[in-house]
Amino acid sequence: MALMVLCGCGAVPNSTTNSFSEVPADVCPGAAADKTTAADAILLEWSGGTSRIYPGDLLAGLDLGAFVVTDGATLADEANDFKAAVRDEVSRILCDMPTDGIYLTNSKSGLPGKVTTIYFSQIRSPLGGAQIGQGEYDPCNLDHDNNAIIFGDEILALGDARPFDEWVLVFANVAAHEIGHTLGYGHVPRVIYPASQQPAYVELMMATHTVEEMIQDQRLISDMTNCPDDAGAPAPTHRERITSLTCSHE
Repeated sequence: MALMVLCGCGAVPNSTTNSFSEVPADVCPGAAADKTTAADAILLEWSGGTSRIYPGDLLAGLDLGAFVVTDGATLADEANDFKAAVRDEVSRILCDMPTDGIYLTNSKSGLPGKVTTIYFSQIRSPLGGAQIGQGEYDPCNLDHDNNAIIFGDEILALGDARPFDEWVLVFANVAAHEIGHTLGYGHVPRVIYPASQQPAYVELMMATHTVEEMIQDQRLISDMTNCPDDAGAPAPTHRERITSLTCSHE
């Protein structure tokens, strides 16, 4: 049976300059590296920790040795290169979003007081249903310190050994999708395009993805705002009154 991945919204291509830390200029042209002025500091946390989503659980870090590369190695053999490649691919995706001032990093060093943290953890989803990711949904992006979790054991269930670049795309696409939710973007339905009008990228925020789509380049391509008209009047936070959204395969 073909695996399906529930993920999912889109946006107008970015016309402003985002700021990213550590990211080469050819990844996001013109990007700055000023974490002190970033609107959103986003940490890719590979070593686990405690999230607000499941505050009573200590999340184990991601076991890169469990992910086999087709050349016989594991991601642990190229850990630093893998983490940098995921960071850069997430940066490429976010660079096309109409959300300015994002500072993305693999390092905790020198971060500002408010940080959105994406935990990569070698666990199953506590909710079951083979969910590969779960993130807080923050309409209008009011909070700037949200959490998301990428469930490593669920990603292992997507298949066996993969080329290094495919592992990068799987992890980067799931992480970018969850970051999209923390920035206020929701899901969009799948659009069936005529063969002559196929877009260059897979829509990042669709409600469902096939595994084949998870190993392709994804972007926010739908005309979608992160502050919908039905989000309600601005409040100190929207986070507590919005159910977390998930990505899952079945």
